Amino acid sequence: MHLHLSLGISELIILSMVLIYQRIRVASHCCLCVFFRKPLILVWNAPTEDCTPRHRVTLSLDQFYIVASPNEGFVRQNLTIFYKERLGLYPYYERGRTAVNGGLPQLASLTQHYEKMPEGVQKYIREAEAKGLAVIDWEEWRPLWIRNWDIKDVYRNKSREQVALKNPTWSPEQVAKVAQQEFELSARKFMLETLKYAKNLRPNQLWGFYLFPDCYNHDYRSGLENYTGTCPELEVTRNDQLNWLWIECTALYPSIYMGSTLRSTKYGRLFVRNRVKEAMRVASVGKGLTRPVFVYTRPTYINQTTPLSEMDLVSTIGESVALGAAGVIFWGDTSYASSAASCSSLNKYLMGSLGHYLLNVSTAAELCSESLCKSRGRCLRKEPDQDVYLHLSPSSYSIVSVSGQLKVNKASGETELTHFRKHFQCQCYTGYRGEGCTQREGRRNKAPSVMGGWHLCFMLPLGLLLIVFYVGQALWFALFSSKVSVATVLCCTYFVWNSFDFFILIKQCQTCLLNMPILMFYKTAVVTTKYIN
Repeated sequence: MHLHLSLGISELIILSMVLIYQRIRVASHCCLCVFFRKPLILVWNAPTEDCTPRHRVTLSLDQFYIVASPNEGFVRQNLTIFYKERLGLYPYYERGRTAVNGGLPQLASLTQHYEKMPEGVQKYIREAEAKGLAVIDWEEWRPLWIRNWDIKDVYRNKSREQVALKNPTWSPEQVAKVAQQEFELSARKFMLETLKYAKNLRPNQLWGFYLFPDCYNHDYRSGLENYTGTCPELEVTRNDQLNWLWIECTALYPSIYMGSTLRSTKYGRLFVRNRVKEAMRVASVGKGLTRPVFVYTRPTYINQTTPLSEMDLVSTIGESVALGAAGVIFWGDTSYASSAASCSSLNKYLMGSLGHYLLNVSTAAELCSESLCKSRGRCLRKEPDQDVYLHLSPSSYSIVSVSGQLKVNKASGETELTHFRKHFQCQCYTGYRGEGCTQREGRRNKAPSVMGGWHLCFMLPLGLLLIVFYVGQALWFALFSSKVSVATVLCCTYFVWNSFDFFILIKQCQTCLLNMPILMFYKTAVVTTKYIN
């Protein structure tokens, strides 16, 4: 059998489609589509659903754009948390002893993980085109070897054991070096492939990992006297080693939970400020648009039911919003709804200082977005370390309760507008740029729709037909002819290799299959002409 180099019209079409398809794949990974055209998304994600039926207390959650429960059984929510047992076959050690799903990422089966993933995704996010936040909460091990200390050291020990077992003559240094390499490469691949497949299964979700990034600025526990809140340079460098993760995520979900040690101190503000700054820094890694940052916080101090003080509401929520966070997610535990008293106390807080502050800062964020960014972006500080906030002035606005709901009464907003112009700048939404977000981005730089453009909807059905044609052609020539087109072989090889992603894309563009009759007629004409000639 011989290869010949002639290129027919259909070969040129499919080779062009290869390039376009590859370009689409790259673009979809480096550009983001922000679904919520709001400067600030407030999310309630505490398991408080029992307050109404069990304790007859209805919580006032009007300030929250999304209300979702992390508990098992709640599906079709705009925020979905995937714990370790909810998404695929995550490898870990149960209580440091029993291996689950291989225990180590290097011993896990990616094939079995892939096969299991659609089940969990379909269970919690039923509609393929549903929009929302998707948070993967895997906390058993960290992808960087050096960060697996304390109870997580089991993953380093078990990794060394695996290498030593295969290479009994190696020195401890050799074993440790190879064990680290195997662990980090496998952890990276497991997390990356999970993200890629998850984004293919539910492309309209903003996918990311809870607690990523972290900056490990908890040294306040050793004393507040010299505490600056800054992220250690070593940890910033280590975060740079995770650029592969930031690039693949479509949102970041850091934590700013505040310990009682920081209560009502300036150090609490420094703690939060530096964590959010680090998240905003890595959010802009790589080409394309900055990923939205949604900070996880609690309405109470860590391991307590004591509500955050008014000062600490500013230090957590206010600080995050002023630095450009796209949203604030309020998480909590079952103690919030454990009794009628706890539900009533929480509701009093929601109608009191917490509710008032949330309405204040969200209204100010909207006002700043409208005035500075033409509602095409969100406001963030010009100088990240300045103590300036997106707040309403008491002289211009007041917050009152009307029929059990908090409302803003407006007098005039000139005081706020002057403050905003002086201290804040715009971070533009997808499709806009320039100071004040006044310029539309050209088509070349515009983030693609998650459903793709017309070219994608045209090329996918055509590609499906051409795959069938070329596979058939290759078999025909293999059996009955001595000539096989190089283009035929290359195109067949390419699409067989990429068939997994290709057919996922076809599923995401089901409406485009309406073009099939036209394309079938076109292809029939091409094939007929070719064989006549």
